[in-house]
Amino acid sequence: MRYRYIISTSAAGRDGDIALNVTIQAESGSGCILKIAGLSTRDPWLDFPQPESADKYLKLRPRHVASLIKHALANGWSAQQAGAPFHLDANECAFMPECE
Repeated sequence: MRYRYIISTSAAGRDGDIALNVTIQAESGSGCILKIAGLSTRDPWLDFPQPESADKYLKLRPRHVASLIKHALANGWSAQQAGAPFHLDANECAFMPECE
């Protein structure tokens, strides 16, 4: 099955962290939407002049989205069945080993 997704951001908090909001749906456009919260990143410029710290912030790539989809499916998300959005509270690297 193919999926489509969008990643949006929320305003930076007082600590400079930016919340990432991920919404995933079956490519057909029908079925239950997956909404993922709990991911955050940071603008590396906020840590200037210490550029080495930029490496520790999450850069969400397609392989990460694939991991999120697999995790959601294993936890009860049914992408093909209509219904209310399925919410997943992600812990940034709990199931994405390539983030470590």
